[in-house]
Amino acid sequence: MDLKKLIPLYLGAIIGPMGGIGIVTLIPVLSKIWAIDFGAASLAITFYMFPFVLVQLFSGSIAQLFDARKTLLFGFIVYALGGTLCGLSPNLWALLGSRIIQGVGAAFLTPIIMALIGELVPARHVGKAIGLLGVAYTMGVTLGPLISGLIEVAYGWPWFFYFLGALAVMAGLLYWFTSEPMELAQGERPHLLGALPIFKEALTRPGVLHLSFAAFSFFIAYIGIMTFTADHLKTNLDLPSDEIGALLSITGFSGIIVSPIAGFLGDRLGRIKVFFGGAAIALACIGLMSSVSFSYWPYFVFFLLFGTGAATAWTSLNTMAVQISPELRKPVTSVYNAIKFAGYAFSPVILSFLYAPFHLRAVQWGCLGAIVISAFLGSLAQKRERERR
Repeated sequence: MDLKKLIPLYLGAIIGPMGGIGIVTLIPVLSKIWAIDFGAASLAITFYMFPFVLVQLFSGSIAQLFDARKTLLFGFIVYALGGTLCGLSPNLWALLGSRIIQGVGAAFLTPIIMALIGELVPARHVGKAIGLLGVAYTMGVTLGPLISGLIEVAYGWPWFFYFLGALAVMAGLLYWFTSEPMELAQGERPHLLGALPIFKEALTRPGVLHLSFAAFSFFIAYIGIMTFTADHLKTNLDLPSDEIGALLSITGFSGIIVSPIAGFLGDRLGRIKVFFGGAAIALACIGLMSSVSFSYWPYFVFFLLFGTGAATAWTSLNTMAVQISPELRKPVTSVYNAIKFAGYAFSPVILSFLYAPFHLRAVQWGCLGAIVISAFLGSLAQKRERERR
């Protein structure tokens, strides 16, 4: 693997999730400074995630049509601009508008980086490379709230966004220096509407939608367990926030360790087998949570193992997405990531219908069902892909 070319991509992969979740620590601060409702301040998450998911549907097709290098550099520039404008925002509405810009930039980073890693790495090492990509994603999710909190205390909340902007500029410059531009055929003049047929072709490739919704369903389970367990422990058991935070964050730290191992095993044993293994671990952990009364240290172990299973499953699904259609790798990973991250947005909405009347145990059983559906769709994706070959 050419580390010189991969390092800027891994650095860029950290930025998107860090900007998405890092603001969580700042929401109470913004609510207090601008004297606004907490719910209104939390729209800063929604206004980032919505363009991130929507634009991501098409960003890979645009990269396939145009120069992928220029498209990725465009993503770095837009993300840096959005981050800078966020830091300069004098009120909530300015921040929300800036978060839209930042989300658009992130939508051009996540799928294109995944696709480029799949192109740069030999097929026999793709699992290992995607495992390292999982480490980068998990670092962004895990470190985002910590870094934003530290920066806010030391310098003030705007400097977290300036930090994100500077990180995007640095990653973009490194990528610019280490990558080579794509040469278009003589007389070729692509236009944006030309991305639509590419998008349609990627959407209809055998196995792509099955794999995408397998990731969507698994994300519903992952976010559901994290979100509603946290609320149950705080609201019903009055557990201190620091203990809840430690419980939830251990899933991320276990993912940092497990993701490259899962990638290595996928290269050796096969993606679908490793995916099933990760899904089985996650199922077992949720089953144990639903069958025993809460006690902190047993639950700590459950969440540690849940993070292990989730990271194993994600690494396998992401690798399958990169390899399912090499000739349309960029638009396919774009569709895959957009549908996958839509699970983040829909999980609290869907599972709240179980949580409100039936409480946490119903959510846990719902998450068990979501993982079973994910495993079924993953197996169908592999079957459709094999039939195409």
